[in-house]
Amino acid sequence: MNSDGTAAWTLEQKIARMCVAGLPSLHADSAFEGRLRDLPMGGIGLFPHNIDNEDQLRSLIRGVQDAAGRSGIQSPYYLSIDEEGGSLANLKSFFPPVPGNRAIGLTADPEGAFLQGKLIGSQLAALGIPMNWAPVLDVNTNIVNPVVGVRSFGEDPAAVAELGAAYIRGMHEAGIAVTAKHFPGHGQVDGDSHIELPFCGLTLEELKSGPLLPFTAAVAAGCDAIMMAHIVFPAIPQSAGLPASLSPYFVTELLRKELGFEGVICTDDVEMGAIRNSFEPEVISELAVIAGNDLILMCHTPGFQDRVICGIAAAVRGGRIAESRIDESLKRIARLQERMLQHSRHASPLPRSEWKDRIVELTRRTVKLERDPGQQLPLAAGVRYLLLLPRPERLTLADNTDSSDLGLGRLLTDRGLQVKVKFIPNNPDEGTIAEVMEGLENCDAVIMGTWNAHVFSGQVNLAAAIVLHKPLIAAVLRNPYDAGRLPSAASVILVCGTSSFSLAALADVLTSGSTEP
Repeated sequence: MNSDGTAAWTLEQKIARMCVAGLPSLHADSAFEGRLRDLPMGGIGLFPHNIDNEDQLRSLIRGVQDAAGRSGIQSPYYLSIDEEGGSLANLKSFFPPVPGNRAIGLTADPEGAFLQGKLIGSQLAALGIPMNWAPVLDVNTNIVNPVVGVRSFGEDPAAVAELGAAYIRGMHEAGIAVTAKHFPGHGQVDGDSHIELPFCGLTLEELKSGPLLPFTAAVAAGCDAIMMAHIVFPAIPQSAGLPASLSPYFVTELLRKELGFEGVICTDDVEMGAIRNSFEPEVISELAVIAGNDLILMCHTPGFQDRVICGIAAAVRGGRIAESRIDESLKRIARLQERMLQHSRHASPLPRSEWKDRIVELTRRTVKLERDPGQQLPLAAGVRYLLLLPRPERLTLADNTDSSDLGLGRLLTDRGLQVKVKFIPNNPDEGTIAEVMEGLENCDAVIMGTWNAHVFSGQVNLAAAIVLHKPLIAAVLRNPYDAGRLPSAASVILVCGTSSFSLAALADVLTSGSTEP
């Protein structure tokens, strides 16, 4: 018998070790443990619906790890989460929020990315979560990409590669394993793979000269796992029209052999619309294993998971997949467990007492004054300001942005400024614009928070109308591309975040006129 007990497992149980599932609730109950004993899943993913508060989450994590131990699975059990910071931050209700990738990209500083990774890693280590489904290494070359955007470090492949590698080093220093995503790059598509199967027109040469560079750097940085993207590349015939996540060319030939990656390769969740709506579970499972994936993520529906496991078992018994192929993945998964253990043993996470101050400092460095042509900054005590703010909303399923009202107005009034706050829709229509214009007579200048104005053109129309009558200071709160769409006469501050720390840093810049901490 192997040290992990695999020699005693049935074929279905061995296949289950290649599968990452989820939990429907806030607790690991007896039903979960019974299922884990029957089908020893390779890991569990944690999502917002699993998190209520810190004590509850700690109890859930202990329950999962204890159940895995009683089921004969080696420790540490694979528990992971999409903890990216910024717009996808699951722990912000009880831990201070870390800036997201695009905000870090504004610093162009690898040390900032290292600290970002170490801070997020320190938070995960404190909870006992050994793996993170991050960093996002997609190069966001399509600025209207609906699913990546601020989750990317930026638009330059070399910069994304440098920042991503630094993030990985920071995460490792905190004791956490990483999963770089979404290979071979999700930043150049128009579709959201949570909903549909996107297509990318890049050739292989174009892919290698751009989007692949961050992943090459991640491999060199000791990345533990790489997650495959659900994207079809019709201009790369070697993929035979299959999504990258199910393509032997992308998984085995390109990533495993050409890039020389020896770690665990996993699919993105195959219950996402891109895959679930295109293939039956039994077909998904067979294609995923044949492609060369070690772990199949399917974190939501037990019935779907059962069909995937049965599909792989049928392919093995039917001779379409060799059982030795399953064993290869189990060996890589075992090595990943050992890596997680080694990361933990050699960890030097930041103590909790330092998190807030370090995050405040890091966030302040991310806020950048893009331009101030009318020298409107710093804000003046005798000036009446109208503050127009959007109501943040989730723009994708990979987004848990807080939808509560932004507190920038209070931060400014607390500093002695005259500020009247008005909340506006994210895509103001002519009626809203007319209403705002009527109120301009009661102010001397306007501060406007933008929320993807490069997509929601009503914000651009409103800004253009305002600058004809009043000075305008625009704070770009989401993607930085708004700066290029706003009137040249407007002052522009890049923030790329809406956490309380981001807004406090914005208030500092507004009142000091400087982006120097």
